[in-house]
Amino acid sequence: MELLAPAGNLECGIAAFTYGADAVYLGMQQFSARADAGNFTPEDLAVLLGFAHQRPTPGKVYVTINTLARQNELPALLEMLAQLRELGVDALIIQDLGTYHLAQKHCPELPLHASTQLAVHNRAGVVQAAKMGFRRVIAARELTLEELSAMATVPDIELEAFVHGALCYGYSGLCLLSSCLRNSSGNRGECSYICRNSFRITEKGRPLADNCAIMSMKDLALPDLLPQLRKTGLASLKIEGRKKSPLYVAAVTNYYRKLLDKTFAAGERDECERHLKSIFSRPWSKLFLQTPNAAGVTDCQTVGHRGTAVGTVQAVIPGLPDKLRFLLQNQTLEKHDGLQLELPEREKPYGFAVEEIRVFPQGNSEDSRLTFMAEPNQVIEVPLPDSHPTLTPGQAIYCSSSQAAKRAYRWPSVRPALTRSRHQLFFLLQIRPQELTVTSQLNTATRELPQCRCTLPLSEALSVARKPEQLAETARQCFAKLGDTHFMLADLRLDNPEGLFVPTATLNELRRLAVAAVSELLTQECQNTVREAGRQLQLWQPETMPASPEKPSWTVKIDQPFFLNLFTDQDWQRLQEVILDLSRIPEEALPEALAALEQKAGRNRLCLALPAITRPLQNRDWPALVRKLFAAGWRRWQISNLGSIEMLAQAGATPGNAWISADWPLYVCNHAAARACLELGLQRLTLSPDDTLENWSSLLAKLPARLQIPAYSDLPLAISATCANASRLGLCPGKKNCNFTEMTLLSRKNERLLAINNNCQSVYINEQPFNLSGKLAQLQQLGAQSFRADFIWRNYAPAQVKQIWCDLQEDRQNHTAWTANLFTHL
Repeated sequence: MELLAPAGNLECGIAAFTYGADAVYLGMQQFSARADAGNFTPEDLAVLLGFAHQRPTPGKVYVTINTLARQNELPALLEMLAQLRELGVDALIIQDLGTYHLAQKHCPELPLHASTQLAVHNRAGVVQAAKMGFRRVIAARELTLEELSAMATVPDIELEAFVHGALCYGYSGLCLLSSCLRNSSGNRGECSYICRNSFRITEKGRPLADNCAIMSMKDLALPDLLPQLRKTGLASLKIEGRKKSPLYVAAVTNYYRKLLDKTFAAGERDECERHLKSIFSRPWSKLFLQTPNAAGVTDCQTVGHRGTAVGTVQAVIPGLPDKLRFLLQNQTLEKHDGLQLELPEREKPYGFAVEEIRVFPQGNSEDSRLTFMAEPNQVIEVPLPDSHPTLTPGQAIYCSSSQAAKRAYRWPSVRPALTRSRHQLFFLLQIRPQELTVTSQLNTATRELPQCRCTLPLSEALSVARKPEQLAETARQCFAKLGDTHFMLADLRLDNPEGLFVPTATLNELRRLAVAAVSELLTQECQNTVREAGRQLQLWQPETMPASPEKPSWTVKIDQPFFLNLFTDQDWQRLQEVILDLSRIPEEALPEALAALEQKAGRNRLCLALPAITRPLQNRDWPALVRKLFAAGWRRWQISNLGSIEMLAQAGATPGNAWISADWPLYVCNHAAARACLELGLQRLTLSPDDTLENWSSLLAKLPARLQIPAYSDLPLAISATCANASRLGLCPGKKNCNFTEMTLLSRKNERLLAINNNCQSVYINEQPFNLSGKLAQLQQLGAQSFRADFIWRNYAPAQVKQIWCDLQEDRQNHTAWTANLFTHL
């Protein structure tokens, strides 16, 4: 089982391999979901590839291209893909289906891993990924051991799961909190970490909590579940942390390497665990690996790094300065270490550096001695900063920075010129009296490029060599002098039938000409890839659809049929389609709901929507339900996850007998993503609210008949497996004792969210719906032909739905409407 470590920069990557990582994953300076990590230049990546691949047991290097790419970014994306192909990275980790399409079509040498941002969370999703050509799936973090075991049984594809590190509150890839509230998209590497903020929480106006970080997750840590994880059949265990320091990477990699190999000496595991916690750690959690609805997985009162516990406050001794007295536990404490305490009135721990340590003899609280280092079980005093807050006996004390931990881990520095990965060059040198010709064959890590030939005419004819047998070695030495180029000499063959002598200076000049020509060839090959891909995308036209009427078509999506009770016959005639979201209706109530809607809309206008998450929770067997409904003749479907394509295929759906559309969580943000979706058999695509109007315009210009605009919606800004009420309480009261339906969250930036109970999971929506009323005519001018109004998650009254529908039909201006930053850049 592979141990996969993070590398936020080159030093982190070296540290990871030094301490036992089998592979690392990293991001480049574009298209990385951790844009604020150090990230890699192509030069840094070449060095790490050389370091990894030259090890006794070669390591692997995976590159994350796991953000959503907009249309105008495709040339830069293609250039990066071509560079990564030539460098020979071991795999790409991707989210955007446009990246998938371009890599598959134009850089097929690159193995592809499906990012956790794709939210693959069931066996059907893994099967679909395998059909698409992915070599590995990185599973959603929220899954149980049982779910992972089922997913790992899919043949011809590997499964990877997280074993340690920070957790997102919502399913990765489905979170719009940062994008829609603060105009910094997490799906584009710009997350503002709203989930780490504190909120004032109310329920129907009644205060429940102040300064509650209800979405702040503890850290995942599964050291005690490694045997069970092995049994699931996982191929790789992944450590999160591309924003962490090299010291952290070394410590966490060393910890799990020794756990996996069972090489800890007596007492060493506890010491390494303390090191790791002192470098960076929130409280640890096993999340849902053993229990699907486990409580206690959030850390609502204190945010950020905690450290390792070293005691509790005995007393604060007044003086100049005041001194903190406590019994040191678990580990030594040195001068210049850091201490932290959790305080009820503070969001983050209060911390300070240890400037002095006094140790008291056992049983003596008066006499003390100065020391540089205190041992466990000694009563000590350390001076407090002048501005320290009130500290009370019993408060926990943590070591948040340890000199001992910093000394415990060392890794080598590397010389880039000696370490970097290089392309192999094969030369054929032909020597004739009046000219020299060199034929160069360049082999990159993944392919053989066309041959390149250079000729150097000579002003004077070459003479016969006195020792022709020495020329081969001289020529080899000259052509091996490739310096700080991207190349290394693989072989040199000599064609010198007349045994001529060539001066060293002439050989060096010819080498320079050959290397320049090969460098130009490599650049041209990259540019050709970009140009050809761009040309093909520009020429591509989707299959035509029926001509659009003068007025745009309308779809309504609901999760309760009674929402449409006040629609008139004229309203029903105006609707091209009604979509029923299946996730919010009890299965036993579904036949009645379908019958009621079928009576109004007819079966040919009624579409069934599968949610973004179709896990076997709350006793709903999604594959069985899909099979049952498909067998009953329901042929129009909407999906929000790749796994649903396979789920429908297993039920018997084909392009010839089913009409399947895609909702926005498939993220069509560029032409290549649209093409990938259409080639998967999807008929209509929904534009993403995690986008800009300018990018929408570029998509509508190409695919006006295939795209639908979300005109009104309670966008699910976060879909979480963590119950908001259990998070607030720190425990689950049980379904019979739980009356939680909805609570309101108010941030310090005055953002107002609603947390909604969805079968013991939570969905967060903005208090104000997403509403483009008043802007629909402008969108029509850009090419929009189809609009949709969603009435989901909120408890709408039919009169509300009717009024919103009428406003949309009239495109009535709403100056206070929330547009989720879509129109921010105008």
